[in-house]
Order: sequence, then C-alpha cells, then structure tokens
Amino acid sequence: MTHPDPELWICVKNTEDRWSVWPAALPVPAGWQAQGAPECHADCLARVEQNWRDPRPAALKEAVA
Repeated sequence: MTHPDPELWICVKNTEDRWSVWPAALPVPAGWQAQGAPECHADCLARVEQNWRDPRPAALKEAVA
C-alpha cells in the first residue's frame, strides 16, 4: 500500500470565488471544488495568485457592480 505524497497540494475554490490551497492527500472540504491537478505548494500559491485577483466574496462583487 502506498501513502499519498504529503508534499502535493491542490488549489480549491468555493462558491464565493475564494481560492485556497489544500493538501492533496485529504478530501476536498464541503463547499469547495478542486481546480487542477496536484502540484507542489509553491505552484499552488502561484496559481491562486494568478486566478484570485479580487479577494471580495462573489456576493459583494455582484452587489456593488
């Protein structure tokens, strides 16, 4: 039996368009969806920075639009 690599992470995004990183060895939490394949922590952080430009929740962005 092999154990999941503790060095692998995934990017996750919730319904409010908020991003985070999550250990790939754990199930994705309720309300979040995986975005892409597992990768190293630094690459996940770079992907979050690239895709999450506006940290406001989606509902707030819609309310002020």
